[in-house]
Amino acid sequence: MIKIHAFHQFFPVGQGLFGTGSVEYWKLSGHEAIREQSGDVFPAAERTYRWVYDCGSISGKRLVTNAIADLKRDCLGEKIDLLTLSHFHNDHINGVVDLLNEIGAKTVMLPWAPLWHRLLIGFEQGLRAEDPEMLFFVDPVQYFAQEAGDGFEQVLFVMPSDGEGPPFPTESTAAPEPPEDLVGPGEPVSYGDLEGAYGHLDHRIRMLRSGQAIVIDGVWEFLPYNDPATEPDDTFGFASKVESYQGSLLNGNKDERQSALDDLRTLYETTFGRGAAMNNVSLMLYGGAVGPWTGQSFCDCECLYHRLIGVCGCWKEHETRGAILLTGDGNLESAAKWGSLEGYLDARRARRVSVFQVAHHGARANWHDGLAALVAPKTSVFSSDPRRSYGHPHAEVLRDFWTFGPIQVDQQSGISFRIHLER
Repeated sequence: MIKIHAFHQFFPVGQGLFGTGSVEYWKLSGHEAIREQSGDVFPAAERTYRWVYDCGSISGKRLVTNAIADLKRDCLGEKIDLLTLSHFHNDHINGVVDLLNEIGAKTVMLPWAPLWHRLLIGFEQGLRAEDPEMLFFVDPVQYFAQEAGDGFEQVLFVMPSDGEGPPFPTESTAAPEPPEDLVGPGEPVSYGDLEGAYGHLDHRIRMLRSGQAIVIDGVWEFLPYNDPATEPDDTFGFASKVESYQGSLLNGNKDERQSALDDLRTLYETTFGRGAAMNNVSLMLYGGAVGPWTGQSFCDCECLYHRLIGVCGCWKEHETRGAILLTGDGNLESAAKWGSLEGYLDARRARRVSVFQVAHHGARANWHDGLAALVAPKTSVFSSDPRRSYGHPHAEVLRDFWTFGPIQVDQQSGISFRIHLER
C-alpha cells in the first residue's frame, strides 16, 4: 500500500494570496497497513514535500508577517521545497523576500516573460528606476540573490505552455521513484540563452519547458500553466527599444541600469500613457496525485483535536478527488480560456480538482458565467478583502460558485484542507 497525506492551507492575508501545503507519503507493507488501519503507530513518512504559492497582501504587512511566522514553526528549520510566484503584482509577492530570509526555498518557480514585458508590468504598477523592487522586473535572479542571499537555491523559469501538457498516467506506479536529484526540477540553462546576458548566477537558473511537470517521487505532481496568450502585442516597437538598453539593464552597474530605466520609463509614459493596462502573466498550478487512487477521505475542520493531535471525527469518505488548482490572477474570462487550461492539464486531471482558488480574488474581469460548473470543485476559495474598494469577490462570480463550496479567506479567516489517498 502507498498512502498520501496532502495538506492545503490559505492564510488570512486579506487582499492578497498566501497558499501553502505539504505532501507526505508512506509505502506500507501488508503488516504495517493493518497496524495503520487499526490505529497503531506506523512508520514516519518517507518524505515531506512543502510548497508555497504566492506570498503577499496589500491589506497589511503584519498579516503576511504573522503567516510567515506560523509557517516557519511548521517547517521545523527546513526550507520550502517549491515556492511558486504566479505573477509580479505587489499583493502576491511583497512578502517573498521575508519568506526567503526567514524560511528559505530550494526552488523559486516563476513564469517566464521577456524583459520588455516584465518592464511594462513594473512600470504599470508605478515603479520607478530608483525603487529597489524594480530590479525584480529587470533581473529576478539577481534581485533574489541581492535581497535573500542563500535563502534560495535556484530559480526555475516556466516557459509559455504553448503545446500539449504531460501525458496523464493511466497505470499505477508499483513503488515511488527515487528522489529527484539534489539540483532540483527542470533543466540547466544559461541566462544568456534566455535573455542575452551572461553572469555568475547561471548555476542557479533552470528552465521547465512546455509539457513538463514536477513529479515528487512518482506519487504527486505539480503541473504549471503559463498562458502563452498573456504576452501583449508590441504595436509600438517597445521590445526593440528595450533591446537597445539590454546590456545596461542586465550587465551594467547600478547607475547605468538606473539611467536606462529612466529613459524607458519616459518612453513608456509617452507611448502607453500612465497606468496603461498590460496583459499580465499569471502562472497557474495544478497539484495532484499520480496514477489511480482509492480510499480517498477529506477534512476541512479546525476543531481542537485536529489542531492539537492531528485527528478528529470529521473525515468524509470518498468526497474528494484530491487535487488542487491555483490560478493566481489568471485570466479565465471565457469558456475558451478554461478549455485551453483544461486541454493542457488533460481533462482527467481537471476532473480531479477538489480545491479551486478562484482567479483574481473573484474579479468579474477574469471570470465568465458558467465557469464554476466547468471546474466543478468541491471547494472554491476566494482570497480577498471585501471591505476594500475593489469589492472582491464580485457578486456575480460568487453567485456562480455558490453551489461549489465557496470559502471567503480574508483578514480574519483562513482555511485548511487535509486529504488522504491510498492505493
